[in-house]
Amino acid sequence: MLTLLLVIFFCGLNVYSGRTKEASDNILWQKTYGGGDEDVIQDLIITNDDYLITVGSSSSWGDAWQSIWVMKLDSQGNNISNIFEGEKNYNLANSIVFTEDGNFIVAGERNWLHCSSCNEQGRAWIAKINPDLHIIWEKYLGDDKNNSIEHIFPVGHQGFVLSGLTQKSKNDKFNAWFAFLDWEGKYLWSKEFDNLFQDKATCILYLEEKGFLVAGHSQSSYMDKSDAWILKLTMDGNIEWEKHFIGSGINVINRIISSVDSGILAVGYTSSKGAGWQDAWVIQLDKDGNLEWEKTFGGDKKDIIVSAIKTDKNKYLLAGNTSSSGKGKISNAWVIQLDKDGNLEWEKTFGGDKQIITTGIISRDDKSIFLFGKIQVSDKEEYNGWIMNFRP
Repeated sequence: MLTLLLVIFFCGLNVYSGRTKEASDNILWQKTYGGGDEDVIQDLIITNDDYLITVGSSSSWGDAWQSIWVMKLDSQGNNISNIFEGEKNYNLANSIVFTEDGNFIVAGERNWLHCSSCNEQGRAWIAKINPDLHIIWEKYLGDDKNNSIEHIFPVGHQGFVLSGLTQKSKNDKFNAWFAFLDWEGKYLWSKEFDNLFQDKATCILYLEEKGFLVAGHSQSSYMDKSDAWILKLTMDGNIEWEKHFIGSGINVINRIISSVDSGILAVGYTSSKGAGWQDAWVIQLDKDGNLEWEKTFGGDKKDIIVSAIKTDKNKYLLAGNTSSSGKGKISNAWVIQLDKDGNLEWEKTFGGDKQIITTGIISRDDKSIFLFGKIQVSDKEEYNGWIMNFRP
């Protein structure tokens, strides 16, 4: 049985509540969570009784160099309980979804060294966790390969799908990986996608009995370019069509969602076009994968989009990081709103002289938005987990 540290109220957890220089009256609250090392929130969900459940990693707490971190908060961001999972090396939880019976599935990776010459045995990890943060069961996935899960998505009563990467030991090359599992964590199918030298599936989306969409990117062996792609899968995991976005530099898709007109919206960043070193990149496709429009946003520095949601008014809210906007000269949290045709309606930055790395955005309704990730808390570039609740 893997070591589990359950803390009903972790007294040593530093919680800071305040406002950055860029904050406005629209901010309801923002708080940081962590200790004296690197801590980050990778994903967040809101329960029906208004609790927040976050997943990520902590180097401040737990037994490993970096431990899986699951945290439960009340509606105002006050810490209720935490668990830290991992015995050695690097461990990370990237994604969380609800199960049909009121619990959660958490997914990520365990025991990685991120060292291709170390013959490591890093494995994909999933766990079923109840609302009190007790682990019901946990499993490793991936046979004798190094696997990591980036994203999971529920598929009704059938189970959930995952996306990530798979890698043979002592090998710099890895393939994109996607799989369908039932709610007990048993495989229905598992597939790999071998495109270039390093391929990663960053996001997966269920299309209501019409199959799945998988998005990701592939790097060449010289690491000088990255091509983005979207795959349409059947319910059996077979590729129905694929679209590639190839340029002269880096193209990355971080997230895909259903568009307001039953198509596909993809967000990420590109250095192949736009105004700066890396620009936020938004693509809209129809349901068959045909390009309807694409746009870039940003200035002369590094600007990326990591996540996107739809609003009730057929708008898009995109979250990411910008070094081109804001008062600070470093990365600020960045939220932009687009209309259904991709036209910019407004943008906001948060951070000022504190560097913020955004990992996601969710909404309970259009009146309250949660932005999350990590925020710099010292001159030594130490980061704590960060959540901000604001009105758009």
